[in-house]
Amino acid sequence: MQQRVDLEIGDRVLVTLPFSEVCRHMRVAGRVMEVEIRERGAQLLKHGAPFSFPLTWNEAGIYTDETTRKPYTYDAEKVGA
Repeated sequence: MQQRVDLEIGDRVLVTLPFSEVCRHMRVAGRVMEVEIRERGAQLLKHGAPFSFPLTWNEAGIYTDETTRKPYTYDAEKVGA
């Protein structure tokens, strides 16, 4: 069973990236990467530095709670905020 991880803006998490069109194009689909949650997107990080351009939450496997409007994902490990 997948474990839901609630997120806040500024959180950094290790997450397995989905097979979204953007992740496939960038050749990171299925890879575990650090992701910083931003107000208007998700920044992939490689060795702590930005990797490419920010993605939408959905493209990075981050979802929006219908009630709180806050981001969440599954099976991620928080690494910093």
